[in-house]
Amino acid sequence: MPVSATFDDASKIAALPEALEAQFPGHWQVHGQGLFTWSVFRVYRAALHVQGDGFDTAAPCASAEPFALDLNYLRNVSADQIVQTSVQEMRRLREPDEAALALWGEQLQAILPDVGLGDRLVGVFVPGKGVSFFGREAALGQIDDPAFAEAFAAVWLDAQTRAPALRANLLGLSA
Repeated sequence: MPVSATFDDASKIAALPEALEAQFPGHWQVHGQGLFTWSVFRVYRAALHVQGDGFDTAAPCASAEPFALDLNYLRNVSADQIVQTSVQEMRRLREPDEAALALWGEQLQAILPDVGLGDRLVGVFVPGKGVSFFGREAALGQIDDPAFAEAFAAVWLDAQTRAPALRANLLGLSA
């Protein structure tokens, strides 16, 4: 069962990658942060970055403003596991048609690397467009599909997420 805890050490959140800042300029600020654990294993530290005050915590998956979900990994996780878990959760939370889900899985598999301790993945969610993915040093790829962006954001931000305490921390809500 996933468990999420508060992770209050803001000094642990690095500046967003330069490649991201170049593609999406503006004043990014941390909206919320937390620690995702699975059973007794710390998996990643997460931070939600937003621009300005336009982020809608009442409907975060349908935000009108770009936002970035920043995952800093604390253990090894294969790309296959990341993709498999993401697809399962998108299916559970949004019930997209199976053809779209299969395509999204293939696209994620082509973009996401295996990760280990200290690795970083950042997704920039652009309303009406899709998601651009970044590692610590470079852009990794993008999926230009607004339905994918909304379904993928739901994994962390939907009220029915498997990590409700992490969601509350990311959104700045009381857990």
